[in-house]
Amino acid sequence: MIEVKNISKRYGDKRVLSDVSLTARDGDVTGFVGPNGAGKSTLMKTILGLVAADEGAVLVDGEPFVQAAAPASSLGAMISAEWLPGRFSPRSMLTYACDAHGFDRSRVPEVLADVGLESVAGRPIGSFSLGMRQRIGLGLAVIGRPHNLMLDEPVNGLDPSGVIWLRTLLRRYADEGTAVLLSSHLMSELALVADRVVMLSEGRVVRQGTVAELGNGQRRVYVESADNDELLTLLVSSGYRVERAGTGLQVADADPVEVGRVAFARGSGVSHLSVVTDSLEEVFLVSTKAEYTRETI
Repeated sequence: MIEVKNISKRYGDKRVLSDVSLTARDGDVTGFVGPNGAGKSTLMKTILGLVAADEGAVLVDGEPFVQAAAPASSLGAMISAEWLPGRFSPRSMLTYACDAHGFDRSRVPEVLADVGLESVAGRPIGSFSLGMRQRIGLGLAVIGRPHNLMLDEPVNGLDPSGVIWLRTLLRRYADEGTAVLLSSHLMSELALVADRVVMLSEGRVVRQGTVAELGNGQRRVYVESADNDELLTLLVSSGYRVERAGTGLQVADADPVEVGRVAFARGSGVSHLSVVTDSLEEVFLVSTKAEYTRETI
């Protein structure tokens, strides 16, 4: 488990992180999202002990990561895959990592298979695309079977099939009990893999919770009928707030079963009925707008 407790960080007069707290639980994929410059990479470097926080503390399985007796088995991290030395191959890079950490070299073929690099294991990394380097970076992060895994923008450079592969792999690690923490500015992609999401803006946490909690907000129902005018009148007379949307109606703060009951009991029924949820992008925009409003009051 990774615990970030009230972390703040400044570079000169610039506030990069302000009282940031989050928890990446064992068995969960926890994502933190935000635009470039939100503080995501700085927070990850703080967790690793590469950047000293001005205030607050970070614990990995109950202790600062810099005090871990077996760092690569405690926390596997990928901050950037661009630095990988071009003359190495994936096999030699992973072998070097095993030797450096005292792991058995039998891990190398296992990890190469896990990250899909078996067929190019002997090629020089300098000839690889960014997406291929991302796979090697992930392999280095998991070489020690870490209890915790932290990845910075891991989908960068991946093609659509690579994104699906990564999503499946991260879900597997979490299901095996690993605490997975990853950053992204692609909120729609994160919504497909994360159990919990933390939203950062200008170095602050503006919202956090499960994907379902963040997406639901005020419950809304979209409904279409053979006679939308009649259905609108019926719903308004039943106390609902209704507005026209597309080829149907949107009902605020409503239960779909109750909306359907009104439509079928007193009207001509419905041809379509669904619950409307906000995307993570919409939640983020609303949350950051609220944050900026509070700061300017």
